[in-house]
Amino acid sequence: MLTAESLAPLLIAYTRADARDHSFVTSCAQQALQLVRDRIGGREVPEAIEQAAALEVGANLYGRRMSAIGTPSYGDPELLGNPARPALDPLTPAYAILRPYLGPGIA
Repeated sequence: MLTAESLAPLLIAYTRADARDHSFVTSCAQQALQLVRDRIGGREVPEAIEQAAALEVGANLYGRRMSAIGTPSYGDPELLGNPARPALDPLTPAYAILRPYLGPGIA
């Protein structure tokens, strides 16, 4: 079963977070997992899909801190000149991952 504690190390690796950010990343993992599970509700979703969605949401939540500072690309050659702004809805990156399992949305 996926837990925030098992998701946190994956999120640290995915975001390339500094070890000093462990508690913040763990908090992001907890929030992401809860948001994804609330969105899934009682539907059947494979654990690997739930994990992928939670990882994307967690990365979005983590990225908000750097975005708030306004310097996400400084010092990172992969992001240099490409400052990323996380989506306002933290679930945005998870919608496409979950769509095949949740069915059509309601307008």
